This record gives sequence, C-alpha cells and structure tokens, in this order.
Amino acid sequence: MDYKLPENRTWPQDGLEKIACCPICRGAERKLLYDGLTDKTFFCAPGRWSLYQCCSCGTAYLDPRPTQATLAMAYSTYYTHEERDNASKGLVAHLKLRLRNGYLNSRYNSDLTPSFKAGRWVAPLFIHKRMQIDDNVRHLPTTPGILVDIGCGNGQYLHIAKKLGWETWGVELDPKAAETARNSGAKIIMGGFPDTGLPSQHFDVVTLSHVIEHVHNPIAALQEVFRVLKPGGQVWISTPNLDSLGHARFGSNWRGLEPPRHLVLFTLGSLRKALIGARFRDVVHKPCLPQALWFYQCSLRIARGEDPNVATVTTMPLALQAVARFADLRAVITQSGCETIVLTAKKPESA
Repeated sequence: MDYKLPENRTWPQDGLEKIACCPICRGAERKLLYDGLTDKTFFCAPGRWSLYQCCSCGTAYLDPRPTQATLAMAYSTYYTHEERDNASKGLVAHLKLRLRNGYLNSRYNSDLTPSFKAGRWVAPLFIHKRMQIDDNVRHLPTTPGILVDIGCGNGQYLHIAKKLGWETWGVELDPKAAETARNSGAKIIMGGFPDTGLPSQHFDVVTLSHVIEHVHNPIAALQEVFRVLKPGGQVWISTPNLDSLGHARFGSNWRGLEPPRHLVLFTLGSLRKALIGARFRDVVHKPCLPQALWFYQCSLRIARGEDPNVATVTTMPLALQAVARFADLRAVITQSGCETIVLTAKKPESA
C-alpha cells in the first residue's frame, strides 16, 4: 500500500512566509538541497517544500515555510498525546529494569523500584547501556533542582525526572498532550515557544528534546531558555543531525527531514553557533547513541512509499542492517555522523 497525500492538496498561499536569510547566522548566500519535498512521515501536511542550506554556517531551512498561524495544519496526526505503556515485559526486560534502576539510584541517590543494587556496578561495565541510560535521563546533574521540559508531549520524561527527585514543570502547546502530561505530577503550562510564560531565572535545567527544529526563530527560543534559567543553569538539547551518515545515504528520504514540521535543521557546528549566539557557554557534545538502525529502517520505508511509523511494513535487508551498525560504531568512535545531536550548555554564573 502506498501512503501519500492527494496530489491536488496544497498549502494555502496566504499561510506561507518567505525567509530572507539564514535564521541562525543571518547569512544570505545559500544552496538548494531539495525541492518538492512532501510529508512522507505523517501524511497530513499538504504542499511541496524547498530546503536550502546556508553557505556560511551550514544550517538548513525551509523557504517558503508555513506561518505560525497555519503550522498547526502539519500536526493533525502527530503523536504527542498518547499514553505510553512503559511496563517491562518478560524476565529479561524486568532484569534490565532492575539493573537500570539500581544504577540510577546510586547515581542520583533516588529510590526507584524495583531495583538491584548490583546495577551500580553492572551498568558502568556496559558502556553502550550506560550511555543509553544517561541519555534517557538527559544527562541530569546529580543534585536535584527545578526542571522544565519545553515541548514536554505526554510527560513521559517528566515522570522519570520527578522520580529522580526533581521539581518538574512542562510547557506544551497541544491540549491533549498537556492533559496526559499532568498525570506525571508536573506543573504543566499551556504555551508556545519562545512565548512560554515561564518565570525568569527560575530553573536549574531546561530540556528540549526534538523541539528546536520545529520553531520559527531558534535564536529567540534559545534566548527564552537563557531568560528562564538561573545563573549557572544548564540547557539540554537534542535534534536531528544534518551531517548524519543516514542523511548522506538516504538524501530526501531521510527520516530526520520531516517537512514541513522541521523548519530548521542543524549541524553540530551550527547548533553550537546558535547557543553561543544566545550567550551560552561551556557547550558540550554528548556521546552519540546507536540510532542508525531506527533511522535507516524509517528512511527505507519512506523511500519505498510506506508508512515509516508501522514497524511491520518493511523487513530491513541484512546488508543494510550491517551498514547501519557500522555507521553507529563509526559515530561512537569518531563522535561525528551520528543521527542526532545532543548538546548541553551553561548560562554563565555572572549573567
């Protein structure tokens, strides 16, 4: 079965805006990466889209792009509000959960259950597994404080952070997602980004998980993060990596493109530039997680005209599985070419 939008559906002309220059460095010189991109991920956004790359900083951006007033059209089948079933299934999964909780309890002085105390020693022995656990809790400092997750979706992460001792807040635009997120016990604010409505200099940590690529003005968004952080506070950001090996292999079918929801796509260098431009310091690139298998699988489905969100549609060829595993290994060793960029940065103590 082919998944596609009706050919006669287009984005309203009065719902588009032109971009005069790069949204990160304001450079005017650019090159066309792709023309005629369509929504092959959630099949709800009409129109064809052009993606340009800045010749100065490497950032890619849609031009023209949906206006803020019409962008909601691209999210009619988006998946931010579903309840997630996180219960471990099977003996092996239950054992992994106990070891994970034991590691986190030792690291964060928390009381997650069920747990094995042996997790404090076992998890560090398996570097990949420790990296995965640290990434799942977004490299939180070990001393709890006040945290806000902007674009918190269904609140899954807030539930974890609260169990680790953090006072948790969330910002979410989707009312269904916000309703689900409140079940985590966090304080949820219905708001956009950068117009969050959050108090100034209130938070020790701000997290942005696959959010920055969705906003019209990333610099203004980072300035808002800077405003709400306490001096010395930390921002954690993850976003698709335009320089990934998956993008190099799949081109316009790469899962990370996701037009027109992804308005701006970053390289490691351009995201660093954006953070420094917003006055952040101590920018740290976190270790790359093995994610190529998922990205390659989804990208292959897109290339075949299938739904990338249905895991049973395409069986990934063994040769491509091997290529993806090699890409993951290369990304871990070289810390480049990974599918997702994860950075932390600090607001200066003197700010």
